Formats: sequence, structure tokens, C-alpha cells
Amino acid sequence: MTSFNAPTTTVHPPGRIGGTPLVPVRVPLPDGSVRLWLKLEWHNPFGSIKARTAQALLDALEASGRLGPGSRVVESTSGNLGIALAGLCAARGYACTLVVEPSTPQASVGRMRELGADVVVVREVPGGRTLDARLRAVEDLLRRDPGAVWTDQYRSPANPGVHESRTGAELVREAPGGAYDAVAVAVSTGGTLAGIARSFRDRLPAARVIAVDAVGSAALGGPPAERPHKLAGFGSGRPSDFVRPHHVDDIVRVRDEDAAAACVLLRRATGLSLGGSSGAAVLAAVVRAAADPALREVACICPDSGEKYPLEETAAKARATASPDVAVALEALAGTTHAQETAIP
Repeated sequence: MTSFNAPTTTVHPPGRIGGTPLVPVRVPLPDGSVRLWLKLEWHNPFGSIKARTAQALLDALEASGRLGPGSRVVESTSGNLGIALAGLCAARGYACTLVVEPSTPQASVGRMRELGADVVVVREVPGGRTLDARLRAVEDLLRRDPGAVWTDQYRSPANPGVHESRTGAELVREAPGGAYDAVAVAVSTGGTLAGIARSFRDRLPAARVIAVDAVGSAALGGPPAERPHKLAGFGSGRPSDFVRPHHVDDIVRVRDEDAAAACVLLRRATGLSLGGSSGAAVLAAVVRAAADPALREVACICPDSGEKYPLEETAAKARATASPDVAVALEALAGTTHAQETAIP
């Protein structure tokens, strides 16, 4: 039978997953302002949007009969999904092995281990190809352990499915005045982006879908490249298997250091602590709103908070080298205020 690594901390059954708050902030622009509606996903159990994904992946495998007593869950992760899987596996009685890379925040790795997961760290591979090494490690684990089951966040339809039926549906239901002008979603596997795009195409087809990728990422096409200031959970070394051209109206590519700068500026202005991919979505939304006066009500998916990331250090690299449109957006974010409206619950 597959061995179980006991958690070093008490793991309680998770609380409600989903139903996260939607908080408005007002960002001044040269020709007015844009109101960003921030979907604060760190209010989920285990601190991120990946609680939704992890629950859906496990539920799908259990429903298929592939996951049951004695199974070991295996996954490649940049951090948040691993934490959520570790916690849910501990609650459901499964062993869990997670494959990470050296850039995974140490706070995330420590939390995975506290929740009972075994953690395998692969070596960094030049040229933005470390994800390939993580996936090879997963394949090796599956070969060596007949009780191992891969949740496969990169291809499982449960990944985009939960964000279509739950995350996107929540956003649509909470829309101010029944509509947004756009929604901005940062990409990694592309599951969140594809699911929300499908939900918006069905329910709010007039809203533009802004896909946000990292400079040097291959998630939305192009070869992977070195990212010296890489933020965990943002971008990917391989193309998304979920995102299709009809899902996306605009693609904005954001440097990691610029996304970190957006997080730092927003925290100073409003007290909200955003993780790197959240900052990327916010920055891209402001860049697009500054260029298009029709975009004045924009939803932004904020997958997690910023406590795990060295954002101040990364942000310092952005100040002298930001492009003109990004510099304008960063300056605007420095003047952000909370809107007066009450957060939706």
C-alpha cells in the first residue's frame, strides 16, 4: 500500500470553497478613471484560487473510479495548487507527492510539507524548460508507484470546467449593473482563463476577455525564454492545452518585475496584498483601459495574496526599465483608492 506522510500540522476539513469577495478599486487615468473589480481568491481555503481547481481535479478522479483508498496523488506545481492538493489529500486520506522547481517560494514548499505532502525539487533547466523536467519527474513517479494517480492540471477538463461553472458564474452574477466592459485573467496552465472565457462568452458576450501572459512564457504561444525575475504561478514553459483563439480578445504580455511593481504600488495605495499573477492582471487591465476609453468597468482575477513572494525586491528591477505604457499604468496605480461601494460578499 502507498505510504502516507502524516501532516505536521492539524488539517481540518476545508471550509466553503468559492463565494470569494469582489472588491472595487478606482484607478485614475489621464482621461478619467477605471473601476477594477478584484475577485479576491485568497479567501478560499488554503489561500488561493487553486482550492477550486484542486477540489475539481480530485472530484473528477474519484467519480471516474481512478482515485480511491490507498492512492497517492501526484502533481507538478509552482506552489498554490500543491498547497491545496496537499490539504485536500490530507483531509480525504490520500498520500500526496508534489514536484516543484527551485523558484517555487520556500513558504509554499514548507506549507506543502506541513500538510503532509512529499515534495520533490527538480533542477533548473536553461531556456525556460524547467516545467519539462517537472513533468518528467511526474512520469517517473507514476512508473515507480502503481498506486500513484496524476491529477494532470495541464489537461484535465475539470480544470477549466470548475472556472466556467463556478468562478466565472460568480463573476457574472456579481457584475455591477449586470455587466463588465472586460475581464482580465493571468495565465499559467490556462484553465482559469479558458473557463472564465467560456462563462463570459455564454453569459456576458459583450465583455472583452484580456489574457495576461508573462514575457518569456510560452503559455499563449511562442518559445519559452529565461525569466530572471520569474514569479511563481504566472506564465508557463509550454503552450496551454485549454485556451483557444476564440476565448481571447486581447493578449497583454507583462514582465515579471512590472507585475511585482503593480503589487507593491497597489498595496501602498489601498492596503491590499496581491500575489504576482494578480498584479499582472491588474496592470494589464490598467494598460488596456488607458488605451481604450470604452473599458471603465473591468473584473480582475486575483488568484492569491502577496505574502509568499519577494515582491519588493523584484519590483525594484522595474522602475528604470518599464515601457512607456506600463510606466503610465504604474503611475496610475500609485493613485488607486478603494471605491465607496461595499464589497460583494
